[in-house]
Amino acid sequence: MTTIGTGVPSYRFPRVTGRVRWFRSPSDVIASIDSDLESTIAIVESGGTTFLSPILGRLGGIICRDGTLRSHLAIVSREFEVPCLVGTQLTEVPEDGAEVTLEARDAETGVLFFEDAGAAPVTAPHPTTGDVSARWWDYVRRPGDEIGVKDFDVEVTPADLDGLIAEKLTDERLDDLVQHMGRAFKPEMTRRSSFTSELFPMLPYMSLSVIDDFHTYAERVAVIDAAMPAQEIGRRLRTAPGQASPLWIWMAGYHYLSGRECLIRMGRLRPDERTEEIRTVVDFWRRLTLAHRGDGTLDNKDAGFTNRYLPPDVVAELAAGTRRLDADGAKALKRLNATVAGYSFLYFTDSRVGIYDSGPYVQPDGRHTIVRDYLSLGPSAFAYPWAADLHPPFAGLSLVLTYDPGAFTSFEINDWGTTFTEPDQLLAAVTDAAVVGHAAEGRRVALRPQEWADVTTELSRSHLAVYQRFADMDRRERIFSATQMYTAGLRPFADVAGVTDRVDWSISPDTLALYPDPFDDDDQAAAIFGTALVANDMPGAFSPTR
Repeated sequence: MTTIGTGVPSYRFPRVTGRVRWFRSPSDVIASIDSDLESTIAIVESGGTTFLSPILGRLGGIICRDGTLRSHLAIVSREFEVPCLVGTQLTEVPEDGAEVTLEARDAETGVLFFEDAGAAPVTAPHPTTGDVSARWWDYVRRPGDEIGVKDFDVEVTPADLDGLIAEKLTDERLDDLVQHMGRAFKPEMTRRSSFTSELFPMLPYMSLSVIDDFHTYAERVAVIDAAMPAQEIGRRLRTAPGQASPLWIWMAGYHYLSGRECLIRMGRLRPDERTEEIRTVVDFWRRLTLAHRGDGTLDNKDAGFTNRYLPPDVVAELAAGTRRLDADGAKALKRLNATVAGYSFLYFTDSRVGIYDSGPYVQPDGRHTIVRDYLSLGPSAFAYPWAADLHPPFAGLSLVLTYDPGAFTSFEINDWGTTFTEPDQLLAAVTDAAVVGHAAEGRRVALRPQEWADVTTELSRSHLAVYQRFADMDRRERIFSATQMYTAGLRPFADVAGVTDRVDWSISPDTLALYPDPFDDDDQAAAIFGTALVANDMPGAFSPTR
């Protein structure tokens, strides 16, 4: 065998051999749907999960020429247990039909071979003093380590939490908080996957969406907060798994400030402008986050890469419904999880924002439980037009996953709500599980294991319908559909507050004025977005406010 490439294996898969098939556009995927794909090794240029999603679980293997272990494709290929190399560097480029072998040598090294050598190629805790408020703001001001982690060494009682929430956000504290958020955000951007997708021009739509958040959020937040204070929304959502993901709470602050930074980089905004609007949005985010998390932390990383927002009684109710998995049950659970993960990535236009792992919650016997929420599967408060006439079996799903923590040497739930473990197969360690369906009216339905396969089948139908709708769109339609996906971020909170119909949800004229120039150009969008948030000379992603 002749080595023709190396990459990073998405998990430690056994050696697999198959025939190469290139997939360069959605039409290639649609044309292959009726094919036998079990011995097909797909080659794609980027880690865009939804591009391959209708066929991903049927493939024999995948070679992806960019991406990382945190790329969407790597995450979903692990769930489907489809051998996959990401970030693959090819010394020779195989053409369609060439026989190749993939091998994961260890957790970091994967190798690609020509099976036939003659195959024809083409080219320490911080000391604190004073009262809780003083110690909490000291924690906010501390820089943290190289990835923004710092020990949260403040014990916050419920009364203390109410006091923190009630505090006024002065100019000094506003700037302290913005700088904390910038220091937390910048390293996460460097650790996450590349922004690529065959379906959606990701940097154009991400740039437009965060800029539109900056243009619109202050007015929208004011309407929502007047009807129901942010802290009350956060408290109500604590008891409702699957109703509004903690990730959308996190994004309410971080996406807004990302839009501000892009406009600063473009010379359209000074750092000291629109301070009152920034205070309105950041203070809403602060109160919403504190009330929802309930422990005084603002980010998963500062809570030891955890988010245990669900109260003990809710966790106990969910865990009581779990059942021991036999071999068939484990297989059905993996299949359901992989199917709904692929569908969720597509539904949310090639992003992970519809999936959130919370926990780990410690059980009385010492085992741990993760609650994996799939936020929206059909028509919902987000009001996405591509989902308006879908009829999935449930509005959302929660997977309750219990395991022995001794199965892992490391365990992390990052600020995007994605679990990373070593070894890298969470579901392989799950001993007990439950699947809970969320009905449109909010009722929770416990699904029997024999029902999991039916839900998997029904979701696959919705998946193909959504895929076809996106595949039929032109570039501009895809950009603005994906922009709309993100700019609907406050809708779940407006829904809880009962003011959805009082908010203007249209894209701002100021945002529309930036299309097509410069944000119909992938390179210009990448330069603006990347330079603003990562490749700058600041300690964090966000400019000071004063």
